[in-house]
Amino acid sequence: MNHDELDAAQTNEPVERRRPRRSRAQVVIEGVQESPVIDHPDADSADPSAAVDPPSAASASFTWDETATARRSAEQLFEVEIDIRQQSDQQSGPQAALGNFAAGVVRLIGENLQRMTGEQVERINAMLQGVDLRDYLDPDFWKGIGMVLRYQIDEQVNFIQRRLRGDYSTDPFGMDREIIEVARPFLSFMYHTWWRVTATGLEHVPAQGRGLLVANHSGVLPWDGAMIATAVFNEHPAQNERIVRSLHLHWFTTLPVIAPTLAALGQVPGLPENAIRLLERDELVCVFPEGLKGVGKLFKDRYKLARFGRGGFVQTALRAQAPLVPVAVVGAEEIYPMLANAEGIARLLGFPYFPLTPFFPWFGLLGVIPLPTRWSITFCPPIDTTEYGPDAADDPITVLALSEQVREIIQSTINQKLAERTSIF
Repeated sequence: MNHDELDAAQTNEPVERRRPRRSRAQVVIEGVQESPVIDHPDADSADPSAAVDPPSAASASFTWDETATARRSAEQLFEVEIDIRQQSDQQSGPQAALGNFAAGVVRLIGENLQRMTGEQVERINAMLQGVDLRDYLDPDFWKGIGMVLRYQIDEQVNFIQRRLRGDYSTDPFGMDREIIEVARPFLSFMYHTWWRVTATGLEHVPAQGRGLLVANHSGVLPWDGAMIATAVFNEHPAQNERIVRSLHLHWFTTLPVIAPTLAALGQVPGLPENAIRLLERDELVCVFPEGLKGVGKLFKDRYKLARFGRGGFVQTALRAQAPLVPVAVVGAEEIYPMLANAEGIARLLGFPYFPLTPFFPWFGLLGVIPLPTRWSITFCPPIDTTEYGPDAADDPITVLALSEQVREIIQSTINQKLAERTSIF
């Protein structure tokens, strides 16, 4: 198994009830407990104007008190998210798409809010004063949301910097579960809102014990590995929040900032011994046999699988007696349409490739923002390796046959999904 062969890397909540449309009003998150409903002693004859409605998360105006908790505030933001989705359901075209995007952003803020201190929550409340969180067509909505997102990002960067100077624990490969929890809301936002990923076949991923996921690779940057891991963590039928350990190109370990970040997020350099050690620990491992040939693929070659090398991933699965689970990803090929590879610049910078896309490097950092394509991730039925035994890893005929079998399954699944989709976006 060589380095190229091991290159790496909420669901929209159903609306259970319909609320009446409200007039435009200020929405601020409430932290106090809801008041109990007091029945009128003569409800049938009482003056309707005298009825007292209890404050609730569904009200159009909220206030915070000193006893508010971050979790309670987040729950109320999730209520606002449902309201926005209800409004967008009544729209069509761009307004509906904008509503779904706004709802996703509100959920992202709410999920980040659950890990913030009371002081930080109060700061966010101050930023949202005068902002109607349900009027996503109002420019003030996006101005307020933008300030909150920037503040939350700054706080998370400060959190990571403090941890780099402080006390924390990791597993033998450097994975930091606390850092993963910090990144989780953003990855869920990208999964559910930005790329609107549809994942099928998750029942084929082992709910416990070892398993080797084998996926096609594309997209210039290893977003596909992150989305595969998010699908398993968020949507696996077992709901046991399994972490997928993607193996990445060893070159990334030479980068001063990227290397520790990948390690903290659970990613591991693509060495055979690393893959076997992880599988022997009964973990889920994801490999990309196309390696650099896949992630640096030109747009004209999209969805055409490159060669799988000498089948190192099959040898790993056989030695560890782990099932092989083919995974087909559709949608990642278009997030950075790579028109050419500036090889001269790549050699000058020491990069394996330097992509030229319609947006990068011409638009600078803006060109790094991936296009919001619609993804599908298909987890195919597993291939049992126990019937071959560990010694089969030294049989080149068995290794090649299993490698080609996995490759054909992934390619045929990709072709099927491409035929079914009606639009890239």
